Amino acid sequence: MRRALPAGLLAAAIVFAATPALAGAHRSHRPSGVEGTVLNTSCPGPCPQPAATAPPYSGEVTVTVRRVRDGAHVASGTTATGQFRIPVRHGRYAVTAVVPATPSCAPAPVASKIVCPMATPSIATCPTTGDTVRVAVHRHRFTHVELHVRNSCIVTPQ
Repeated sequence: MRRALPAGLLAAAIVFAATPALAGAHRSHRPSGVEGTVLNTSCPGPCPQPAATAPPYSGEVTVTVRRVRDGAHVASGTTATGQFRIPVRHGRYAVTAVVPATPSCAPAPVASKIVCPMATPSIATCPTTGDTVRVAVHRHRFTHVELHVRNSCIVTPQ
């Protein structure tokens, strides 16, 4: 009977000693990073004032994450819905929306009028640009980021 008591106490001591270490290990595995939405702030003509609520960008867009300290690329992710979630360690980052190269467009007749970006009758390109936002990511938390993508062309009838 005396041997059973010390063995039981030893087992209980091991369990209690290991519990804080396991809890700390579990807590350290909670991820952190950036998450958010890429919004399409392009207008099919002059933008209304005040601006309407922008919809999420529909189309392929890559969100890149670079360290502010040295500009090193840390992570990236591609989305077609405008929603993203990218795990990164805590620190300061520049988060950018990058849209693939926009194809050229040629004038197209619309209701007996010519419609082409930038009111030019020749082939034109419509560069789509994305925001870069600087954020701080804290341990065990995701920082919410809202990025905007806009097409610099304005479609006007001729």
